[in-house]
Amino acid sequence: MTFTKVLIAEDIDISNEGIASKLSALDIAQVEQSQSCDNALLKIKRALHDGEPFQLLISDLSFVSHTPEPKLTSGQELITEVKRIQPNIKTIAFSVWNKQQIIKELIEDIKADAYICKGLNGFKELTKAINALAKNETYICPIATASLQRKNVFELTEYEKQILQLTAKGFKQQDISDYFKSKNITPNSRRSIEDHLSKLRDNFNASTTPQLIYLAQSLELI
Repeated sequence: MTFTKVLIAEDIDISNEGIASKLSALDIAQVEQSQSCDNALLKIKRALHDGEPFQLLISDLSFVSHTPEPKLTSGQELITEVKRIQPNIKTIAFSVWNKQQIIKELIEDIKADAYICKGLNGFKELTKAINALAKNETYICPIATASLQRKNVFELTEYEKQILQLTAKGFKQQDISDYFKSKNITPNSRRSIEDHLSKLRDNFNASTTPQLIYLAQSLELI
């Protein structure tokens, strides 16, 4: 399918405009914006009533209410209600939150079609999500995927943290080995460093070491 009518629910102007700009670059003809969950739901209902429904909702999860006693106060509530009244609409949760419980709730319980973490590659991942949803696929960004796959996001050992921190600073594996030897940190062979980095890439489902570092930093592990 091709998306021609999209609604953005985001309470921060600059984020709203950033998403709208990205949608414009994808040649999506009609893009509407809302800064509250209640207003977004009203737009969805009106579009359904007029026989011109939105095909895609992109929603933040956290909203600051500008009206007294709002009925809907979060993106989770908005997506849940929108899915109830228009089950076939595609939905993307676009949030700074990368907590495992929140992501599982959106994907498994609320049935959002995609989850994207805001940040350095947020808009790039948003484009990937839109393309995936257009093919009736679901999409979860690498940060959210890493969060879902890790049984305990705090299970990194101090040794592993040091390897990742030094790698993030630009240390090569031999440099890390030499540093560990100077500090009497063991194991300190280059082979040991390589093996630990390989294991961490597998744990995080990262294809490269730079992606591993990006994921670890995004999850605030280092």
